[in-house]
Amino acid sequence: MPFGANSATFANVSGASNAVAGDIVQSAVWDNIHIDYSAAFTQVMSQLISMTTCRNALYMNGGFEVWQRGAGSSASIAVGGATLAYTADRWYLNAQGAQQASVVSAQAGLTNGSNLAGRVLINNGQLGTSQMIFGYPLDTDEIARLRGSKVSFTATVKAGANWSPTSGTLVVTVYCGTGAVGKRNVTPYTNETTALTISTNLTPGGAVTTITGNSSAVIPTTTTQMEMQFSWNPSGTTGAANSFDVDDVQLEPQTSATTWTPTAYDRLPFWEMYTACQRHYWKTFPYSTAPAQSGGVAGAPILLAWVANLGFGLQINFPMTMRVTASVTAFNPSAANANWRNTSTGVDITATVDPTTVVSDRQVLITGVSMSAAGNSAAIHITASAGI
Repeated sequence: MPFGANSATFANVSGASNAVAGDIVQSAVWDNIHIDYSAAFTQVMSQLISMTTCRNALYMNGGFEVWQRGAGSSASIAVGGATLAYTADRWYLNAQGAQQASVVSAQAGLTNGSNLAGRVLINNGQLGTSQMIFGYPLDTDEIARLRGSKVSFTATVKAGANWSPTSGTLVVTVYCGTGAVGKRNVTPYTNETTALTISTNLTPGGAVTTITGNSSAVIPTTTTQMEMQFSWNPSGTTGAANSFDVDDVQLEPQTSATTWTPTAYDRLPFWEMYTACQRHYWKTFPYSTAPAQSGGVAGAPILLAWVANLGFGLQINFPMTMRVTASVTAFNPSAANANWRNTSTGVDITATVDPTTVVSDRQVLITGVSMSAAGNSAAIHITASAGI
């Protein structure tokens, strides 16, 4: 064969490379040429299709591997009833009804090669029946790669034992608009079009299911807003496992005008996804620590006083340039307030997130009034959010 299995070495078919003008190429050699080249190109295309290329518009966290807002791979993030909140990086949950308090958590992956999946669980005993929305709004660069193409969608899901929607229906929708980048949630986009809708009936406690679908039309070239949503309507009183797990969500442009078969999940290394997600959200806490007041000193930026009784400030540079100017929240490492903690004396010092002079998509300035003695140190944690 021209290319051996798992080999990049080229070897032509015997009798083909040494033929000269006037020679007769035996039919068996001719057949082998076609058979071997066909196998070789099939292997090459198979390898190309399985390569990671960021073709998935949800490449940052379509696989639910990154959980900065929680405790990393142990993340469990509560979302109150009638509340919208970000959960896994890039994913928000809108639990619209007052009686629909929920938890979004990291779970074992549903597919080979996946480390983690996401679970959306409505708490036991909740009575709400309003639509639930689990959405992933896209940014400008992610939208641009889809314009002018049809798109294909794939995801892997599994319903919990008490999954309650009528007929077990889970709906996938991709919305497009022409306004400013933002969450769609329940408010239609400007000049909204629906690129794709898939309705799947999940069996409570059933097997892992793959959802696939293709758009019937191309994404308009004028698209500047886009969001992919899962939506469902719970019914009755919630049981202990009114949930669904989801993994390997992929939205990719079709590269052919013919019938398109969705490709394998475009799985990037964790560090690439984690770094990319930091354009939207970043914390000083260790990855495995959920941001909270009194969350511990580990990872906190620390300032050392050189002179006593003088005001001070610390410029904190973000590891990635954020997509827009960040919204910064301060956390005391050792108490239930948003102050600096003097780690030398145990005294709290009022912290101010500078609102005007040194806050941007690159850094933030945190100031304090004074420290009592030279050589004292003060620590503080922050989160920086530039989400859509």
